[in-house]
Amino acid sequence: MFVETQFQIIMKKLLAFFICTAMLTFVSCEDEPLEGDFETGGTSCEAAVANTAQAALNFFGVNDDNYTQLCTAYRNALAAQILICGDTDGSLQLAVDALGDCNNTVANDCDSALEAVTAAETAFENASDEDYTNICNAYKATLENQIIQCGDEDGSIQSTIDDLADCTLTSASDSLISLTAGTLPIEFDIVDVVIDGDVLKVSGQTSASNNYTIYFEVGQGQTGVDVINPAFELSLISVFFPSTQGFEDFTSTITVNTNGTLTGTFGGVVTNADGGDLNIAAGSINVSY
Repeated sequence: MFVETQFQIIMKKLLAFFICTAMLTFVSCEDEPLEGDFETGGTSCEAAVANTAQAALNFFGVNDDNYTQLCTAYRNALAAQILICGDTDGSLQLAVDALGDCNNTVANDCDSALEAVTAAETAFENASDEDYTNICNAYKATLENQIIQCGDEDGSIQSTIDDLADCTLTSASDSLISLTAGTLPIEFDIVDVVIDGDVLKVSGQTSASNNYTIYFEVGQGQTGVDVINPAFELSLISVFFPSTQGFEDFTSTITVNTNGTLTGTFGGVVTNADGGDLNIAAGSINVSY
């Protein structure tokens, strides 16, 4: 029992370290460019970094049967990166030393899986457009490992994986919220979505000089009629809110709300603080995030 416990402690530390090393690997070429071409045997530093990143991702899914193979591949990739790119802070060599002779086996450890997910999620939340796809895939790998190690009784982990889809970052230019205010057609072509817990906070702005804005909230995954909550605001020459006077009241329908896609329609009467009413027609939501 003592041996197994010690092994689990070691694996916790190693897995957390591998996560950090992989995250740094994805961005090291951009954050700290190295001097010189660093090409050895036809392999560039950039290619060596990419090989290490892929080997690290593969190692996240290690099990008893493939531990030695994947560990050796990861260790060799690290060694190659050191040779080609250098290792100014010694972190890569530290990772090589930590892997040892690659003859260990992996014990099931839910705690280690959770630590890995936490580290990967933090990196994902702070990912730039340039490294989004790589870090997203690393995050997905840790979530898949969490299911293996911990289970997923309510399906929430798999739901998160599904929402990440293929880890392709969709440009905000692909998103559009449009409506007709009275007789004036308006397109909010600058769209931003913030995920706050289980709530999607959607804001839109016109790129035109009028600088009109729209804002609404909807529960993540919710579809149906009137699931947009009362936080809806439309800012034109004044700020308008959904009318609830019982006559052509504001209403909405969300048809798709999953995998980074939100589509739906809305319309009806909105009113400002002075009691002025405005009819909204042909409201359309086509948002990717």
